[in-house]
Amino acid sequence: MLSVLHVCTDFWPSTGGIQQFVYNLAERSASLGVRVTVLCFNRIEGFPGTLQGNELIGPIAVKRIPFIDLVFYKPTVIPMSALQSHDVIHVHGIGAPLDYIALMKWVHKRPIVVSTHGGIFHTPAAAGLKHLYFYQFLPFIMRQVDVVAACSRSDAALFRAVSDRVVLLENAVAVEPYLALTGSCRKRGRCLYVGRFSDNKRIDLLLRAAAVARSQGAQFSLRLVGPDAEGKRGQYEAFATSLGLAECVTFVGALSHEMLLQEYDLAETFVSASKYEGFGLAAIEAKAAGCRLLLQDNEAFRSLFESDAAATLVNFGDANLAGTVFSRLLNSEPDIALEESRRLTEAYSWDRKILEWSALYCGVAGCSAQVPNSCSIKSTGPNQ
Repeated sequence: MLSVLHVCTDFWPSTGGIQQFVYNLAERSASLGVRVTVLCFNRIEGFPGTLQGNELIGPIAVKRIPFIDLVFYKPTVIPMSALQSHDVIHVHGIGAPLDYIALMKWVHKRPIVVSTHGGIFHTPAAAGLKHLYFYQFLPFIMRQVDVVAACSRSDAALFRAVSDRVVLLENAVAVEPYLALTGSCRKRGRCLYVGRFSDNKRIDLLLRAAAVARSQGAQFSLRLVGPDAEGKRGQYEAFATSLGLAECVTFVGALSHEMLLQEYDLAETFVSASKYEGFGLAAIEAKAAGCRLLLQDNEAFRSLFESDAAATLVNFGDANLAGTVFSRLLNSEPDIALEESRRLTEAYSWDRKILEWSALYCGVAGCSAQVPNSCSIKSTGPNQ
């Protein structure tokens, strides 16, 4: 039986795009007969104390280890037994865990796959150190990596500067629950943001644009859904109030999968002013749900939606421009073609993508396992 060790800094109960992706990939792989383990840190933001060292979440064995928190770099020692007991080591993101695994490859002798997940340039913080690490140190680490799986076209371009083993394998999305939504109760002017309450998501710029749209007479309600791991919610709520948006903006916080589906089903427009995205999972979910999209014109969104009739790309750095576009969109009727374009998101379905991952794992492990023609399991998350 092929076995894969997924290594990431945060996993459940932490929620987010990477955690959801790792869970779905591990669960889908397990459904095909792969033995999967997730190895992650034993402390995460938003959850006090230390998490239990070993846990079984669905079919996935989770092992949590201690680390030193240096903010931008979190060194750890990974048990060699965990590395050597698996056929493939799949590291999610770059940083200290990848560095350790790569430097110890001469001991564990296992093939290494790295998923890019947007790299490390999400925010300008410590830009000089990040640039030095990425372009000077990382190329040395990448010599030990067998495959760099870029989760977006923008990531592929970025990581080809530090590795000649980059392949484009765009993230999968569990689109089926969103495609099943009818939108029969969709509310006029209802807008939805889904993502972390963090600086790189630029919620402040989204709120500025919303204030401009309202000053131009737009009628809407904006609901912001996501975890507040960095403790920014109070700051954003106060800012919304100062802009006169208290009555039309609601900070919902983190939701269960079922409640999140209800939010998508009611929303007319999905909005994001995020400066940087590794992939854009929530935007694809929103499109599958039948929402039109108003998005920051960043590389990831451009590669996904530049020629998509369901999407409008704008620079939220210009509040007047973004607000005017926002107002114009809110005052227009949703295009009937949106319903037809929803099906295009099936290209990202796990039923298709899991076959690509299975082939990649078998390739780097040198196995002759047969890759199945389909995978019918419908995944959402361990507690959803």
